[in-house]
Amino acid sequence: MSTNEISGSNELCAQDPEVMTFYNLRGSDKTTILRKKELQRLRKERIENKCFRKKEKIRKAKEIVDNALKIREELHQKYLRAEPWLKEQERQRLERNKRFTTEIINQPPDYRGEWDPYVSDDEFGTSFELKRTGWEVEKFALDLARSTVGLESFTGENHLFSCSGTIIEFLNGICSVVTSASLIRCMDKDEQADELKINVWLPSGEKCEGFISNVDLYYNICLVTVHCTSNLPKKSFNDDTGFFDLYGNHSKDVVALGRSCEPWSLKVASGKLIPRRHRFDCEELLVSSCKITKIGVGGPLMDFNGNIVGMNFYDKKETPFLPSFIVLKCLQHFKEFGKVVRPLHGLRVGNLHKESLASLEKICHEFPKVCGVIVEKVEPSAEHSEIKVGDIITHLDGIAFSNAAEFGGILLDRCVTQMLEKQNLSEDCNQMISLKFSVKTRGGISEATTRTINTDKFTPSGLNRWPLPRPIIVRQYARGVLFSEDCYS
Repeated sequence: MSTNEISGSNELCAQDPEVMTFYNLRGSDKTTILRKKELQRLRKERIENKCFRKKEKIRKAKEIVDNALKIREELHQKYLRAEPWLKEQERQRLERNKRFTTEIINQPPDYRGEWDPYVSDDEFGTSFELKRTGWEVEKFALDLARSTVGLESFTGENHLFSCSGTIIEFLNGICSVVTSASLIRCMDKDEQADELKINVWLPSGEKCEGFISNVDLYYNICLVTVHCTSNLPKKSFNDDTGFFDLYGNHSKDVVALGRSCEPWSLKVASGKLIPRRHRFDCEELLVSSCKITKIGVGGPLMDFNGNIVGMNFYDKKETPFLPSFIVLKCLQHFKEFGKVVRPLHGLRVGNLHKESLASLEKICHEFPKVCGVIVEKVEPSAEHSEIKVGDIITHLDGIAFSNAAEFGGILLDRCVTQMLEKQNLSEDCNQMISLKFSVKTRGGISEATTRTINTDKFTPSGLNRWPLPRPIIVRQYARGVLFSEDCYS
């Protein structure tokens, strides 16, 4: 084809699209061209829509920002208008805090959990505690419950302590109740609280006023007298020491009783005598597995024959109690001398059964069938006695005993005899008393000797540790004046 022909064809194609299609080497037709145009239009429309949506999004975002700025400005204006009112409210709040304040005493560090009422009887046995012991034991407990009372003490208007007690005497409208000295003891020191007021709650719910008669802080025992028109049944503590013979095979089942300060509120818990020394200082204390609370402090401990064998105290893990014959001897001292008198012999003793098996094996090897107490500590005042730590005391003034409680009982009897002979009691007697101990010496030397301690002093009470969980006291003040006080544990 010549050059002129090619040039003429191009001009023809430019004038007529159909002619261009005819000469298109790809074979495009009119339908294909229309489809391409449609695709281009759709693509352009999508681009326009995308741009429109973007512009719309920007517009809405700007509108939101403008609204937020507008709301912020409105809030700021409202705050400016309310600022004087807010300042006045803050001033009034500070003023109220000055008038109403809270003081928390004895709060434990890093304590987690809720506080419980300080005097709570929720864990004192169950209502079915005695059902498995037999009807006879339950009858004994119900009979003793008639002589079990609830007590509460106050210093001024403030509650001090709540516990239980046992009526031991009733004559001419005056009854005597024996209980724990924790009822009248200061919370932070070992002395009697001031401005005491005592309420005694009888089983029926009748409330009477009580008066302190005698107190001994060494044994933590207290005697309260009550004037009452009702005829109240009394119960006596058992003077038999056979129940506490830890070498015997008889039953050691016991029941602890207590009463809260409300009508018909008897609490009981059963358990067994445990051959273990308690952590409190008092040597004469024994231990039972009865689960009681502070309400049961001062309440009676009964064996399954209905005899009162002790007075209960409180500890979280186990229940220490003072044997009944020690309680009786303290009551005798109250009657004769107005206080409990003990010789200062300077020895701390413990029960043999509390020793480890290895130590007991050595003792039984040196002294077969030995019975008595082991010397745990010798005070400086008794160093001249030649009695050493680890020695075993088997007799006191020729009287055999099997545990520290019986040892303490013999000492109390010895003091009664001595004091009645002299008939001259003073706070710090200089009378001489001679105590003769039969001692088995340990430490590789198996011998039995008789040693005498001469003591020229008596103590009317002395002190032991009787720790109770200190209450968490929450006090509310209004204008500097106390208007409420609650105790928690």
